[in-house]
Amino acid sequence: MATTELQTRLVETFHRWLQESNHHRWSPHHPLRRIALEAFQKMGFPTSRHEDWKYTSLAPVLRPAYRIEPPSPAETSSLLSQLPALESLPGPHIWMLTGIPVVASLPPYVRLDSLLYSDGEVPPWLGEILRPDAETFIALNTAFAPDVATLSLAGQAKEILHIAVVTSAVEEPQLSQPRLCLTLEPEARGRVLLSFHTLGSYPSLTNFVAEVRLAPNSDLELILWQTEPSESFLITTVGAELDRSARLTVWTLALGGALIRNNLYIRLAAPGAETQLFGATMVSGQQIVDHRTQVEHQAEQCLSNQLYKSIADAQATVTFTGRIYVHPRAQKTNAYQSHRAVLLSEKATVNARPQLEIYADDVRCTHGATVGSLDEDALFYMRSRGIPLDYARALLLHAFLSEPLKSLSDAALWEYADILIAERTHLQAVKP
Repeated sequence: MATTELQTRLVETFHRWLQESNHHRWSPHHPLRRIALEAFQKMGFPTSRHEDWKYTSLAPVLRPAYRIEPPSPAETSSLLSQLPALESLPGPHIWMLTGIPVVASLPPYVRLDSLLYSDGEVPPWLGEILRPDAETFIALNTAFAPDVATLSLAGQAKEILHIAVVTSAVEEPQLSQPRLCLTLEPEARGRVLLSFHTLGSYPSLTNFVAEVRLAPNSDLELILWQTEPSESFLITTVGAELDRSARLTVWTLALGGALIRNNLYIRLAAPGAETQLFGATMVSGQQIVDHRTQVEHQAEQCLSNQLYKSIADAQATVTFTGRIYVHPRAQKTNAYQSHRAVLLSEKATVNARPQLEIYADDVRCTHGATVGSLDEDALFYMRSRGIPLDYARALLLHAFLSEPLKSLSDAALWEYADILIAERTHLQAVKP
């Protein structure tokens, strides 16, 4: 199916919903949804001619004849009996089933509002951090998200809040539009795990969008867990705004999926805000993983740090585009960015595009990117100590990719991530 055909189907479906829908809180008649549809019609789907999609073709993503409608209440109930077994991960507190939030159990420090199944109201700041006219997939999600899950975290959380995002493509190709709004109250501390999964063997496209607001002195750890070895397509967009002395740490583990695009838009909006972004990616076959980060320093005395590491084998492709933007009033800025990659095949590709725009004079900013093969000197040293070549290679790859995740605060989650990385680098398989 051509891109224009999918776009036409989406617009026709929206207008049909307008005729069928009553005026509930989040009906297609909501002004924001109609604005988003207009933006989507104007922008269309990006091609490789768009600078931000220069190295990632959406042609295979847009080809299937996706079902656009979200599941009915009966279908959602049926999905509950088919949920995947998430071994070694904490039990989900919230399931997002093809865009519909379903509560398993909520910790006392969490409040959840749903526009369809509770008395929640549309958050007044919905669409402010991620404007619908900013990017096609933000507009698409805003127009077509069947619900908006609004989470508020207060107090000092000790356990991880696990949100499992599941797209069901059991009977036909499925387009899923989960939407999340997350707020941390002043002085709150929270940890949120977002894991992504698919059901069924048909193609699926999950277009996940989350807006995050951190109040003064709050602290959020966010983990994006993308490890399923499926042929699914996943696009995530997370936008966050940090108030005074707020802190946001994001870890991304990208090991599975036919195509993954992760967009992180971070706004350090008040003095003392800080963000740390870490990513570990390993792809093989014809997998594609595309990371795009944008950190805006809008206020003075803020800090950002980015460390991404990637391994590409066979005919796989990894792209990293990291942009740091320092506004004129953002004096005393500290901003660092690094992407390092290892190529294991002559046909594998890594594209690294570090970008730095500075409009203040009292700053410390660095960025860099390296792409190469394994360290031959290190291999020679290990072999001279009697370590077989395959095992030495696996040890080096495992150590290389594990580094960005070492600061994960949850020991069990770190151990599981380490096991998955060991499997992908064949560490145990070649152990003498």
